Amino acid sequence: MEPRIIEHSTFEIKFEIVGEGHSFCNLLRRTLLQEDSVDFAGYNIDHPLLASPVFTLKTERRHAHTVLRDALEKMLARTEEFRKKFNQAVSDFDVA
Repeated sequence: MEPRIIEHSTFEIKFEIVGEGHSFCNLLRRTLLQEDSVDFAGYNIDHPLLASPVFTLKTERRHAHTVLRDALEKMLARTEEFRKKFNQAVSDFDVA
């Protein structure tokens, strides 16, 4: 994954996410939309085989980069929680 900033202002950020597709972008979008200060969060992929997603985030009251960072930290925490629960479930599984 390689993010590339296209445009940036206090309450808006537009960036390309090289090497990612719908899975990551949908998770990011859904996480961002849970935040009250987010006016818009969405992405576009011009061609699924030839283009990378371009993500747009528009906020009010909070800086866009702060909202984005917080959303990514939430995603990381949820991923870690899932990993722990999955590993516990696998270790509890009796194959015999």
